[in-house]
Amino acid sequence: MALTKEFKEFYKDRDADYPHWPKRVFTIAVFCKENFSPKSIPSYVEKDMGLPLEEVNKMNISSGVFYAYTDKEVRSRKIKEVSRYARGNCRQCTDFTGDFSDISVGSVGTQAGWSTVILRSKEAKDLFKKLVDQDLIEVSTNVQMEELNKVIDLNNKQAKKSIKLSQDKGFKLPFVDLEKDDNLEGFVEKGHKKDFMDLEKEILQSGLCVACGTCALACPCYNIEMLEDGRPYSIRGCLPNCGCCYMACPRTHSFKEILLKDQEEPEIVAARAKNPSYHSQDGGVITALITYGLKNDIFSKAIVARADSKWRAYPFITNDPSFLKRAAGSKYSIIPQVYGLKFGR
Repeated sequence: MALTKEFKEFYKDRDADYPHWPKRVFTIAVFCKENFSPKSIPSYVEKDMGLPLEEVNKMNISSGVFYAYTDKEVRSRKIKEVSRYARGNCRQCTDFTGDFSDISVGSVGTQAGWSTVILRSKEAKDLFKKLVDQDLIEVSTNVQMEELNKVIDLNNKQAKKSIKLSQDKGFKLPFVDLEKDDNLEGFVEKGHKKDFMDLEKEILQSGLCVACGTCALACPCYNIEMLEDGRPYSIRGCLPNCGCCYMACPRTHSFKEILLKDQEEPEIVAARAKNPSYHSQDGGVITALITYGLKNDIFSKAIVARADSKWRAYPFITNDPSFLKRAAGSKYSIIPQVYGLKFGR
C-alpha cells in the first residue's frame, strides 16, 4: 500500500490499465500468532473432533483452547494440538498485533467477553469515540499490559528463532535482510527490474508467501490470479520493467520507519459491543465498528471474511451492514483479503 504513489507515478505516461486503488483503506487487524491453510482446520474439526462441518456455526480460540460450536454442543481441544496444522511461514512473523493497521483487536490482555483494542490513527480514535458516545461500545481501562507484552515478546523470540533456522539453511528472507533499509527510492528502482518469476522464486518457492493477494491487486495488467489454496499464479507474461507485484509484496521489503512515521501514539483500552452477535469473536468490537462505519457513510464498502458450508473462507466485499452479523467471527484460515479490493473498484 505504501508504494502506491510510486506505482502511479511509474504508470502515468503508459497505456497500461492501472488498477485504481482506493484513496484510503481503513484497516482493522486481529491479534494473530499463526494461521492455517484453507482445508486444515475444517478437516481437523470434521475428522479429529467428529463434528459435521454443516452443523458447525462458530469457532473460537481463547486462553489456549480451540472451540467448535454447533446448536447442540461445544467441543474443545488444546491449542497445542491444533497448532501442528499452522502454516510454517507464520512462525517467522513478528507482527502479532498488526502494527500497520488503524485498529488492532484481540482477546489477549482482557477478560472473557472483552477485547483489547489498540487505536493507532486519528481516524481510528475518532471512529471509536463516536461508538462510545452513542453507547454502542462499552470501554474499560482494565487491560493487562504485562500479559499482552509477554505474549508479544514470546512471539518475537519464537519468530527470530525460526528466522535464524531458515537463514542457517541458506534461505534468503528479503523482509528481514532489508529490515534496516529505508531507501524506498532505491528499492523501487531495483523493483522495476523484477517480475512475477522473481516473486515466485524468492517468495513462493521458499515458503514465505502469506497469501494476502496484494501482488494480484497491484498487477497493472490483471495478470495474477489467486488459487483456492491462496497462492498467486501468473496467467500471462509480465510487462517489461514493471515489478509492481514484487514491490507490493509485504515479504520483499520491510520499511517500518517509512510506514510508521506518521502513526500517532496508540491508545490501548478494553472494549466490548453492547449487543454483540452470537458469531462475534470475544467482544464483538470489529463487527460493531464496521457496522457503524457503513451505516454512517464513513466506509463506502468493507471486505470481510465469509465461509461456505464447508468452512472454506474467502474475501467478500459488501456495503450492507445487515450482512456483517452473518460474517462475524474468525475463520482460522488464510484469506487473500487485500485481493478483495480488486472487486470493489
